[in-house]
Amino acid sequence: MDFSLAPRTQGLGSWLETLVITALALGLGLWLTPDDPLQVRGEFPWPLLAPLLISVRYGFVRGVSSACLIVMAFFVLRQQGWPLYAEISPSFIVGILVCTMVVGEVRDLWDRRLQRLQMANNYRQYRLDEFTRHHQVLRVSHDRLEQRVAGSDQSLRSSLLGLRERLRTLQGTPQPLVALAEPIVAILGQYGSLRVAGLYPVDAQRRVQDEPLATLGVMGPLSVHDPLITLCLERNELVSVRSNLTDNGEQSDFSSLQVCVPLMDTEGRVLAILAVRQMPFFAFQERTLSLLALLAGHIADLLSSDHLSLQLPDADAQHFAQQLKRSLIDVQQHDLSACLFFFELTEPNPPLLSLFERSQRGLDLQLNVRNQRDHDGLLVLLPLTSAEGAEGYLTRLNTLVHEHFGQQHTLQSLGVRAFAYTLEPACERGGLRNFLYNECGLNDQQVAI
Repeated sequence: MDFSLAPRTQGLGSWLETLVITALALGLGLWLTPDDPLQVRGEFPWPLLAPLLISVRYGFVRGVSSACLIVMAFFVLRQQGWPLYAEISPSFIVGILVCTMVVGEVRDLWDRRLQRLQMANNYRQYRLDEFTRHHQVLRVSHDRLEQRVAGSDQSLRSSLLGLRERLRTLQGTPQPLVALAEPIVAILGQYGSLRVAGLYPVDAQRRVQDEPLATLGVMGPLSVHDPLITLCLERNELVSVRSNLTDNGEQSDFSSLQVCVPLMDTEGRVLAILAVRQMPFFAFQERTLSLLALLAGHIADLLSSDHLSLQLPDADAQHFAQQLKRSLIDVQQHDLSACLFFFELTEPNPPLLSLFERSQRGLDLQLNVRNQRDHDGLLVLLPLTSAEGAEGYLTRLNTLVHEHFGQQHTLQSLGVRAFAYTLEPACERGGLRNFLYNECGLNDQQVAI
């Protein structure tokens, strides 16, 4: 969704519109009041609406340009000897410029605020999509476990964890999709009950390669211009032919495929296409197709993961490191601040640690660690939080401590050492590593930067 105040200002269209609206205002003035085109002696200078309208629509620069054109028209009329413009107060000209500048600056200010809100909303949507995928994978995994035979004990979650472990062993291979194509097709074929399918890579220009990375069954030649593949890339979602076409044998008139599944991560990058040519009739239903889409998205997220984060032994640590890296990118590219806290418990206190975990907010991330000083600790990442917001977070924690342990207790009296680090656009990874590895006493096997 586009939350901008007006259409984008790139290109010559906005400048052409600025000239046309300004010329139209001057032309109407000449037509309606030939003796006073700028209406300096009238009850209100109506040509002023032109730069105001341009300022509201396109901002400061084009609004001031329109105002300058009107001022230039005033001096041209004065130079030609128009009696009304021989003597006029300079406040008229200054008023036109000032009004236009104020309106344009206010418009630009609100446009910048809307852009920042839109970036923050996109981050929240990214986190929501990620949570939804994890939730759906867990739910479907549970349902699949109930349907599996008693002798099979491999769940959907264990299959994905196994794929993650194989990805860790690649040690930063530049093309993990190529190396893991066979197990990816095997997992998708197992849970989608596929008979004939192939995994085809997609390049940066969103073009599908005609050679498959891995196949299931005899795939045969595939046209990259197949209507189902084209529709899948256009809509960025799973597409399939209608079941009635398959039942009537009319599928081949439209496409040689039954289903096309994109391997698209949460950032919208399509890594590959799973082209399904044949699957059983009982599996060709919405539940199975939804499972394929979820699995494909989860696998794409794994392939897009940072290889340093994947080397961490704990899945929670991997997730925390990936989100910390994303916060760094948001801070440096979008000026969205974030804060990082480390609470070190110098004395064992399980109730206090449980209180910290229950105080987690919606977007916050927590990671339980044990540092090199042999103390339990909790890393807390606060995305989209400024330094003032971090102070409010500490105040809220102290309030919770007062409520649960008594007014005489604070974090310091309970043996908690709080370390804080603010992620700002000027911060470097070296400073963050110094905070984590030196001040907090952690190592690269706990948090990867």
